[in-house]
Amino acid sequence: MESDQILLALIGIGASCVTFCLMRFPHTRRPPFQRYGPFSLIASFFGALAIFCISVLAVYAQAVWH
Repeated sequence: MESDQILLALIGIGASCVTFCLMRFPHTRRPPFQRYGPFSLIASFFGALAIFCISVLAVYAQAVWH
């Protein structure tokens, strides 16, 4: 893997972790959005999985492009 692919993968992993935390733990959100309750564990997991899959597709597309 080239360094740009590794960077894309790390950003994708970070984005999926942040997505999970924001969906699951309301105290990590900005104040206007803290009033909404936490999402279920399954919904948080699938939200993070969706972001992770998008980042994997981006890394794959970048690899195919070169």
